[in-house]
Amino acid sequence: MKSLTSLKTAALILAATTTLLLGGCASYDYTDAPPTLGVLYSKYLVIGYPGDIQPINEVGVVTTDGLIQIHSVDGKSVNTLRRMKESGFYSGGRYQLHLLPGTHTLGMGFHDDRGGPSKSWSTSDITKVIEIKAGSVVHLSKWESGYRWGANINDGAAALPTITADFESLRTRTPD
Repeated sequence: MKSLTSLKTAALILAATTTLLLGGCASYDYTDAPPTLGVLYSKYLVIGYPGDIQPINEVGVVTTDGLIQIHSVDGKSVNTLRRMKESGFYSGGRYQLHLLPGTHTLGMGFHDDRGGPSKSWSTSDITKVIEIKAGSVVHLSKWESGYRWGANINDGAAALPTITADFESLRTRTPD
């Protein structure tokens, strides 16, 4: 009887710990994207405005959870923008898009390739209109329900030290 009570207690502790760990992981900011563990994941910087690269406090930053991929900004393909990348084995990773203050329209899809046995991706893009302020961080994270998906918008300012460190290391790279 005593071993059965111990087993139930251990199971309860394991369930509570798992719930806390899984629930506590989602901070809904840039650090939710897979970190760059050596060469495992990638880091991306996209400059969405013409001219010299501005200081990070004079622009707004859009980050994603590593699953959402921004394909267009204000109707222009991101392939036409300046892009710097630190390549990893997986395409997912930390992504930051720098925009001048104002209202912007983003076209986005998703690609989930976290190294598991399955991969998934969107078959069409969705559009999100966002308001950017100087010094702000807008974080986009994927949600899904059945066969539908979308992008949550969260305040990602808590990750600004990590965003800034990645920005400083990526800004000197030659654009793709």
